[in-house]
Amino acid sequence: MKKRNNPSKEEKEFLEQYDVTKFERPSVTADIVIFTLDDADELNILLIKRGGFPYKDCWAIPGGFLEAGKESIDEAAARELRTETNIDDVYLKQLYTFGDLGRDPRTTVISVAYTALVPKHKLDIKAGDDAKEAKLFAIKYDVNGIIFTNGNTVITESDLAFDHAEIIKMAITRLRNRIDYEDDAFNLLKNKEKFTISELKRIHETIKNRTLDLPNFRKTFLRDYVSTGKVIDLNKTESSKGKPARLYKYLER
Repeated sequence: MKKRNNPSKEEKEFLEQYDVTKFERPSVTADIVIFTLDDADELNILLIKRGGFPYKDCWAIPGGFLEAGKESIDEAAARELRTETNIDDVYLKQLYTFGDLGRDPRTTVISVAYTALVPKHKLDIKAGDDAKEAKLFAIKYDVNGIIFTNGNTVITESDLAFDHAEIIKMAITRLRNRIDYEDDAFNLLKNKEKFTISELKRIHETIKNRTLDLPNFRKTFLRDYVSTGKVIDLNKTESSKGKPARLYKYLER
């Protein structure tokens, strides 16, 4: 945001005398829904087990309080992402602002939620200072709700802290709706410098939770990405189940 260079004398006096206690100041958090794909191309999400109250021992999405006056909300989200995954070069997309009364039993807390799409090999998962554990969970999301699975650990959306089930549902729904016209899927590729159409198709199928027709997908890919210059054809192939597959490179914008 651009700052005013030469505020008037009257404005300076107003700001010096302004009473910040005039209005109640709610707490603000940045919460991140971190998606990745596992080795079986299933959609996974990073959850942390809370180490303290409220919701002690419940699973939640990573996040933390904004350090007011020291950072922007985007910087707070990047800091929390770095704390939980040890990466700081990931594109964070702002999802929605959640501010219902009673969403946090401590006080009025407004949460600005983000989504991050990260290839699994880039993740260095570790629990932050206020968490007991941090794990990836495979997601099954249908009309019956969401089930999260990691080995023998199975949790439902009702087991999550705060309103994080609502946040996750919105993140998945938004991702499914926008993947056809935004570049989100490329962020889940193992290697943006060298990939096949089939690899990208599997990512779309995982997110949409349905099978796609390969010829139609190829046609759309060539029209929307190669023809527009977002992706270049490397004029190379690699063997895929005995068949040569053409390689492409995604150009970062």
